[in-house]
Amino acid sequence: MTASEIKKKAFEIGFSACGITNAQVFPLEEKNNYKECLQCGYHADMHYLERNIDKRMNPSLLFEGTKSIIVVLLNYHNPTYQKNKKSAYSFSEYGLGMDYHIVLKNKLSELVYFIQSHHPTSKNRVFAGSAPVLEKYLAYRAGLGSIAKNTLLLNRTGSYHFIGEIYTSLPLSYDSHIAKDYCFQCNKCVEACPTRALDNPYRLDARKCISYHNIESKHEIPKEIQIKMGKQVYGCDICQQVCPYNRNAEPSILPEFSIKQAFLEWTDTEWETMNETVFKQLFADSALLRVGYDKLKKTIFQTL
Repeated sequence: MTASEIKKKAFEIGFSACGITNAQVFPLEEKNNYKECLQCGYHADMHYLERNIDKRMNPSLLFEGTKSIIVVLLNYHNPTYQKNKKSAYSFSEYGLGMDYHIVLKNKLSELVYFIQSHHPTSKNRVFAGSAPVLEKYLAYRAGLGSIAKNTLLLNRTGSYHFIGEIYTSLPLSYDSHIAKDYCFQCNKCVEACPTRALDNPYRLDARKCISYHNIESKHEIPKEIQIKMGKQVYGCDICQQVCPYNRNAEPSILPEFSIKQAFLEWTDTEWETMNETVFKQLFADSALLRVGYDKLKKTIFQTL
């Protein structure tokens, strides 16, 4: 089986891009950059980022026998959301459909099934956003884009995509990384961030990031963040919305990422009066479930 056959199957499954890279240890510069961000406290209370650094920097330690890493992108863009929603409350586009962990893992597993049908003795492991994997760097190394000033993976199609990986024992031909800096002199995302979380371009200070506070943090949202977050109650897409490459980004064609009607049709009052039973019924397969009813409702009322 060739790399081109794997890529062809990846597109048939629904992935928007696929690249392949090696399992070599990351360069010292990348490791030092990662450690420096930790030392600066940019990871806030996400202490899991401090663990398994060696596995993050050396893929073969995470999955023994890895010779190649297949990296895929999955487009989740829903450009009609902001124009058509009835409520002033805003949810990040990545949470409007099914939980991407489920979708990504299912599609990666389908690709693994295809690989093993041709190479039954191959060893393969799927990663879909829940392991010590530096997925953006791997995607960069696999030729799928470069890291933007807002720290997201950016290519000519924009930045609205999920990243997934298959670590495989198969020796495959590798893609070359993209040397292009898509941002160049553009500074729109840095300037647009209301909390100045990107004041150090190419590095995100989670302590100032709206998405960190309304999704990841277990603490009260600080007052200085509250007064600048507007109606962003789940994530924040401001840095993506102002990016020139996202201006004409193609919408996702996957039915799994079609917008749940509540996001379009509910008014402010309906979000504010939603009870836990309704929340669990409507968002049973949504990424919102991970945040939980109590935190979402608390965030809503902190924006009033």
